[in-house]
Amino acid sequence: MYDLEGVLGSSVMEFVDRHVRSLLTWDILVFFHRNPEAVLDLEGLASRLGRRVEELEPEIEALCDGRLLSMAGGLVRYRPSNETKQTVTEFVESCQDRGRRLALIAIVLHKINPQQSTRR
Repeated sequence: MYDLEGVLGSSVMEFVDRHVRSLLTWDILVFFHRNPEAVLDLEGLASRLGRRVEELEPEIEALCDGRLLSMAGGLVRYRPSNETKQTVTEFVESCQDRGRRLALIAIVLHKINPQQSTRR
């Protein structure tokens, strides 16, 4: 068994546990991290991510509840606190390293389908 916290760091592990519900959430976070001034409606964001609006809606809602994004007047903005913004930066940097990215994928896939990892 791998020591994922040792690989990723406790702040990234806690962030993923709290905010990254799916690979789509991951994509949304990376998009807004790389485009922090972006202000888009759901259709525009869906187009940029190659997804359907219906897929985005629950993820955007969860990220708004987590205070990473805000939505007003149908427009989505990146609005994390300075501390959370730093953790998002650490998360995105972790995505750049193959070993850390694989660890992140494993964590997110386990969150999506926890029963799968207990079967063997």
